[in-house]
Amino acid sequence: MTDQHNRIKADTERDELTQQILEHMHVLIHHIKRDVSATHPHLSPPQARLIFIISRHSDSGISVKELARLMSITPGAVTQFINGLIDKNLITRETDPADRRSIKIKLTPPAEKEIQNLKKDFFNSAARKFGALNTEEMKTLVNLVSKINPAPATEENLP
Repeated sequence: MTDQHNRIKADTERDELTQQILEHMHVLIHHIKRDVSATHPHLSPPQARLIFIISRHSDSGISVKELARLMSITPGAVTQFINGLIDKNLITRETDPADRRSIKIKLTPPAEKEIQNLKKDFFNSAARKFGALNTEEMKTLVNLVSKINPAPATEENLP
């Protein structure tokens, strides 16, 4: 009975800690995104995410269907975001030379600069947040996060 009670108590404690970690991670990312949005008010967070995804397909472009899959939203919602980004001269729709029925979404030259600024601002905001940690604490955090998620960022596991 004591072993079972201890296991239940340990499981409850782990569940509570997991919940706290998730809440802290969510708030951290939310604050970083808010900081970036403040410096790029002309882009909504989904629009910023969309141009990041498109940038990873800069050579060949990407279809609306694939964008919808990667963002976990409907093609109709993607089209609305695309229209807004076209109006801002950040992306274009181009006919796929390999399949004239297919349309590929590509970045414009101004979008390349926008992405560099977004990345810089995202990094700077994160660096300010992590400024609360010393170098050893940051190394420990990297080791812990790597233990949880050992896979490096790839096309398939990035949003």
